[in-house]
Amino acid sequence: MKKILMTALAAAFAVSAASAQSLKFQTFADSVGIKQKNVPTYSVVEVAFPVDGPAALVKSLKTTLSERYQIPVAEIKDGKTFANKLANKNVANMKRMFVEDFDQDDNIPELYTNNQVSKSYENDKLVTLMFSGDVYYGGAHNSVYSTGVTFRKSDGKAFGADIFNEDAWEQIQDKVAASLREYFEVDSNDEMAEILFEDGIICDGDNFFVPTPDNPPFVDNGELVMIYQSYEIAPFAAGMPEVRIPLKELMPYLGAEFAALVK
Repeated sequence: MKKILMTALAAAFAVSAASAQSLKFQTFADSVGIKQKNVPTYSVVEVAFPVDGPAALVKSLKTTLSERYQIPVAEIKDGKTFANKLANKNVANMKRMFVEDFDQDDNIPELYTNNQVSKSYENDKLVTLMFSGDVYYGGAHNSVYSTGVTFRKSDGKAFGADIFNEDAWEQIQDKVAASLREYFEVDSNDEMAEILFEDGIICDGDNFFVPTPDNPPFVDNGELVMIYQSYEIAPFAAGMPEVRIPLKELMPYLGAEFAALVK
């Protein structure tokens, strides 16, 4: 009986250790540049690449990198290879754009892409990757982007809109409005209405509604985060408006599968 008990305890410990298995990243960087008719064209890549951890999770992270940056998984041997392939791919795309989209007389100071992938949050059940960047393809100004994806560590599931339950977005508009007022540093919806676009948005006194961001919500340091990209709900000068709401305030509105991981 004692032997059976010890065996059961050892098995339970092994399961616990496996579920809490740490995820390890290593940061890889690369840059590639060329000149096209005296126009510098370059790409800088910095990526936190998974090098160890639960097999299903590591596979999911690599698949997400592959799909987001359109590099076949079979070609991603390691983080160094990925960073180099992405930098070369970006430069090849800009080289083609230069030939197809710009005239010789266009005054283009440079073309560039900066891509960053980083781990922004991790606990024993979840890990969040951030994808951000800064690009200039000609025009009045550069473009920036930032979004995150939260994964379940046990099996690598990537969460998206299913973080919320059905109709939750409509039910938390007061919290969304409060967070956006804080982002824009205004005291009222009327003040915020002067900043936000009008199409699809209601922002008048106590009446408020703003559509969900194009990119999915994610978890960061105990908060649920939603980032609107440039021009999504406000002018470029407003940056990328963020909605940040503590998870503890959102428990009634979370999908059951996700709520079980954060309660």
